[in-house]
Amino acid sequence: MPTLRERLEEFFRRLGNLPSASSADEAMAQMAAALEEVEDELSGIPKKTPPPPPNMPDGRMYPPLSDFTMRNPDGSITAKTRGHIIQVGADGSIIIRSKRTGAVDFAKRGA
Repeated sequence: MPTLRERLEEFFRRLGNLPSASSADEAMAQMAAALEEVEDELSGIPKKTPPPPPNMPDGRMYPPLSDFTMRNPDGSITAKTRGHIIQVGADGSIIIRSKRTGAVDFAKRGA
């Protein structure tokens, strides 16, 4: 079974291979679909609906919860997950940074 880090890398690979999104909502939908696909195929952990709270992880990665997603006046979206801060531009661009280090783990231009 792939590790969480290996699954995360596969998520980044698949997200990078998708066509560039043209809006923040399209980029968020792409991220959610790619992440759920990776976790369904590789995690071995059944999806819970709703997802468990961030302080009680079940080992599966989930898209950002609405409680941790902020829509900004400029049309961009900022979301937080357990390990990342995700910045999605109004143009569909994506920057995913590590909460721990601040390093960019993934970046993609919008359409």
